[in-house]
Amino acid sequence: MPELPEVETIARQLRARGVEGREILSVKVNWAPTVEPFSAVQFKKQIVGATIGKITRTGKWLIFSLSSGQTLLIHLRMAGSFSLEPGPHDRIVLGLSGEMNLYYRDTRKFGRWKLVDDPAVVLKSLGPDALTRGFSLSYFSDQMKRRSRMVKPLLLDQSVAAGLGNIYADEALWEAEIHPERLSGSLSGAELEALFKAIKQVLKTGIKNGGTSLGAGKTNYRDVEGESGRHREEVKAYGRGGKPCERCGTPLEKTVVAQRGTTFCPKCQRT
Repeated sequence: MPELPEVETIARQLRARGVEGREILSVKVNWAPTVEPFSAVQFKKQIVGATIGKITRTGKWLIFSLSSGQTLLIHLRMAGSFSLEPGPHDRIVLGLSGEMNLYYRDTRKFGRWKLVDDPAVVLKSLGPDALTRGFSLSYFSDQMKRRSRMVKPLLLDQSVAAGLGNIYADEALWEAEIHPERLSGSLSGAELEALFKAIKQVLKTGIKNGGTSLGAGKTNYRDVEGESGRHREEVKAYGRGGKPCERCGTPLEKTVVAQRGTTFCPKCQRT
């Protein structure tokens, strides 16, 4: 579930808690598939002794630069998160200098760590990060106009824009008053600009609020401090099927678009 705002929140918290600059003294792998294609033993040999440099993010990928020259690329997938305290679903534990342990937990076991010599091997398939200058209005408009696909799945296509997921795609489409099944090539210049601005807006607001958590289940998003994302208080569409649209009062409808649950306002977001 973690999308750009949740991953950015985690990256900022890891930096704030001083994870950067610490040497990796030990590694415990409790779920070997997390580090494939390496075995747990190979993975440990590769990273023990390296110092964690800058912690950054591209799209939904967390990026740990290592002093060895290698890079750890971490995708949280459905339920991955980090903590400085142990928990029942810890899949990897990094013992760091300064008596700090960093716990990677993942109730669903879908998250993956990629140790690579060149991060481009993994990141080259991504489009520009949705909050960088590379994701410009001209780029976005060109990508939308040159295709004839429903707009919702196109927004989820990481080769078009990196970082958007189901929650923030629904939110951006609601803000821009665009139906998720509209064909991208049918959008006017004004609609494209409105959607472009909405994407930037909902992502920035999501970061400001520490991400989105919906519900209290074990698989729900938690930040490094173990807190739920506060953005759930500001969600306008996602997960609100049957509730009144905050703009017009019409009950929101839930459907499935490209195999993804999708919520929209049938009055504000017309086909």
